[in-house]
Amino acid sequence: MVTGASSGIGRAFAEHLAAAGLHLVLAARSTEALETLGATLARTHHIDYRVVTVDLSRPESASSLVDATADLDVGLLVSNAGGGRPGPLLDQSLEELHRRFTLNATTHLDLAHAFGRRFVARGHGGIVLVSAAGAVHGLPNMAHESAAKAYVLNLGEALHYELASAGVDVMVLLPGNIDTPIIDSFGIDRATMPIRPRPAKAAVRESVGAFLRGRPTFVPGRLMRMMLRLLPRTQSIRINGRMLGQAASALAAREAAV
Repeated sequence: MVTGASSGIGRAFAEHLAAAGLHLVLAARSTEALETLGATLARTHHIDYRVVTVDLSRPESASSLVDATADLDVGLLVSNAGGGRPGPLLDQSLEELHRRFTLNATTHLDLAHAFGRRFVARGHGGIVLVSAAGAVHGLPNMAHESAAKAYVLNLGEALHYELASAGVDVMVLLPGNIDTPIIDSFGIDRATMPIRPRPAKAAVRESVGAFLRGRPTFVPGRLMRMMLRLLPRTQSIRINGRMLGQAASALAAREAAV
């Protein structure tokens, strides 16, 4: 099962897993995009697929996704769906912040709990929780998302050890500079990014290898890993906060012009 499968990292995971011969459950909000992707993968790789249209920012969405796959022997969960908006926390409504917390944190918990139980019962399985490199510290102008993603990081890293004895492999993916539509939707100027965005397919290929090696966490891209390890924490916070502040201003200007 791949959530957020219609684009970006989720779509790249779906393509990679289909090429490996795995049947797929594709979950996201866009039925048309999922059906098009599923049909293409089925035709190319001779796999079966099921589309589940779901808005994972809604509190009941995870349970509906679990129910929609109750008849399937799912063996791998890629919990990837997420989203955000750059800008000062206090400029955003509390209702919207709660909605995004459901999408970026609570839904990962609900799916990990439900499918974790399934996998323990069957004696094996795998879970990939997609967090973000920004989870390792607070991000000014995206404080809410970095906090929510930090929950996913800690949840998955702990479950890596909790579930190992039951035969369930868990890894947290921490993408930081992946070339997906979210860069443009955030209003980020690619020229201001400290590292050129890495293609999603390459990041997923590298991440699957790390999962198969039993890594508890993984940051795609050697340069990104070096940057996270070597750049002082306070400097990283300032650099990312400034970039996201510029993105927030560009996004607000773009919306005002519409």
